[in-house]
Amino acid sequence: MIRKWAKQQSAALLCSAGMHRFIGRISRGHRLPPVIGYHRVVEDFAACAETYIPSLLISVRMLENHIDWLARRYRFIDLNELGSRLGTGQDTGHYVALTFDDGYRDFYDLAFPLLQKKGIPAALFVVTDLVGTSHAQRHDLLYSFIGRNSQLPREVEGMALPDLAGKSPFESTRILIETLPAFALQSLLVYLSNREKDGPKALEGSHSVSWDMIDHMRRSGIIIGSHTKTHALLPNEVAAVAYEEAAESRSLLEERLHQSIAHFAYPSGAWDDGSVEAVAAAGYKYAFTTCGHQSPEQPLLTIPRTLLWERCCVDATGAFSGPVLECLIEGAFDPISGCRRPHRREKQLENRAAA
Repeated sequence: MIRKWAKQQSAALLCSAGMHRFIGRISRGHRLPPVIGYHRVVEDFAACAETYIPSLLISVRMLENHIDWLARRYRFIDLNELGSRLGTGQDTGHYVALTFDDGYRDFYDLAFPLLQKKGIPAALFVVTDLVGTSHAQRHDLLYSFIGRNSQLPREVEGMALPDLAGKSPFESTRILIETLPAFALQSLLVYLSNREKDGPKALEGSHSVSWDMIDHMRRSGIIIGSHTKTHALLPNEVAAVAYEEAAESRSLLEERLHQSIAHFAYPSGAWDDGSVEAVAAAGYKYAFTTCGHQSPEQPLLTIPRTLLWERCCVDATGAFSGPVLECLIEGAFDPISGCRRPHRREKQLENRAAA
């Protein structure tokens, strides 16, 4: 509670003095329209947070608080207009864009009607191998298994697992996702599923949208983008796999929707120069990350976003705080949070292809 109180007081002071944008511009080195990212939208945050990763959840009520506050200060634009403005050097002014990752079914059920009612444009980035299936996201499965104290093996596919002693289920899931390539994560999930048959049944609420839902939203103005085939973190993959994840996802979306797909979001916002090369080769015009850095060579393929969730913009009482939201999206807290990810490709990844 003390931390939230201090955050609220700092945000209020920075905004009242007009310093939040100045600090954000210094820390990020640029002034871009804020692009906001969400994941799952749920009716009851507290109930869902007992089973799913809390920082991927936002309630409909809190999302509406965010939207209403932003609408009084910014003009909402879609990603096509955002890309055009960035690409041609037009005024970026007081604009904001909304995005939603992973393609959860609850976006269609809960967020989409809210956005339609308020006339707010948005984009949905989908994991194409999951569309129309009953399969859960890898991170949801891992979090579920680890939360039930499932026994992890010492290694998978000849790769030693990191030491997770003393780590929370969320920290453990994040470390595994950020450390292991997709094939190793899949092998780990197979191992855990064989030991605990009830794992996926507990995650029935996290299924993906269907192709019919995607087509309905597309025709209603929602921009559809790619989030890879399998939610693979591209910096963890060798070049051929990174390209396949980006290119085959785009190809399938274009085949099913009969339109060009221009937008891509890096899973977990993770990118390095090799990832950017793969996304460029796959034909995307714009790609979105989750840190303030941009590639000097490919700025339109490394557009920063700010990911938000239920409790990131609340005060000590748990009530929504507009100043905290503004400081987050303007980058005023970036010098504190920083970016812990390297953006140069490590050579050992390419050596893995020959192993």
